[in-house]
Amino acid sequence: MESMNSLDRLLKLCNTVVGVDISNRPRQRETYVYGRAVFYTVAKELHPLTTLHTLGSYTKRDHASVLFALRNAKDTYCHDPAYLNIYNRVRERINEDPSQYDLRHEKAVSQMNVSAAKYVTELQNKLYDAKKEIQELRNLLSNNILWDYVNQIPSEHVNDFIQNRVIPYINMRLQTKHE
Repeated sequence: MESMNSLDRLLKLCNTVVGVDISNRPRQRETYVYGRAVFYTVAKELHPLTTLHTLGSYTKRDHASVLFALRNAKDTYCHDPAYLNIYNRVRERINEDPSQYDLRHEKAVSQMNVSAAKYVTELQNKLYDAKKEIQELRNLLSNNILWDYVNQIPSEHVNDFIQNRVIPYINMRLQTKHE
């Protein structure tokens, strides 16, 4: 199996994350420009000896364009949430278990027309964000003593518990605050 860190895989990953082929000519900032900048940045992080000319050949750009993108990524783009979102998604996908890295999905998305691929990628990003939020909530709850106790209540008694224990407790606390 090809290495997760190869430039070919990285280019495919960047294309998948932004939903377009970043080697095309358009200059839309939040897809093509940021996608290329993330590709160059992550490529330099993973393969620091790679030349600017080599990186440019992957995206059909010259070395000066690569250098310009790298400087902007460092100085300007790093403050833009859209760029950071793309960068973080690429870095997290690289660190995933390769067995979960679905090349069939990438291939299917790359064969779609641009608007469909963009729509699928947006949905994929929303799903990714939701999964990440769920995991963060699980992490918060796993370290919560109250949650451990609440989990012991049988599901058929939860409403009764809320009505007879939680709500009266909250009302009591509110009354003592106002006094």
